[in-house]
Amino acid sequence: METPTSHQTIASTYLHCFCAGDIDALSPLFTRDLIFDGPFHRFTSARDYLRCLHDDPPQPCGYRVLSLTENRDEVVLLYDYLKPRHPVRIAQRFRFRQQRISEILLIFDTREVS
Repeated sequence: METPTSHQTIASTYLHCFCAGDIDALSPLFTRDLIFDGPFHRFTSARDYLRCLHDDPPQPCGYRVLSLTENRDEVVLLYDYLKPRHPVRIAQRFRFRQQRISEILLIFDTREVS
């Protein structure tokens, strides 16, 4: 019997793929009805979120995890997104359903990305 992947591993995989610019690798991590809520966008389906990422892909960047906590069906990541000119401090809360990400809440200071 296959051991389920931990929520921490799934959230870490998301962060790694996103920061590497590997958008196609994100799709299997999500439920179809993914809810994404961030400073610039809100989506209610994985398809719409992935379409937005394909249309305006993130530039590959490094990252440094500052904190990763898990509580039942939720993981919170606090990390520095290492953009070329200066890092951006980001917090993301991931909620899970059936071993997939069902919700993402993204929080950061939008002044730092202008």
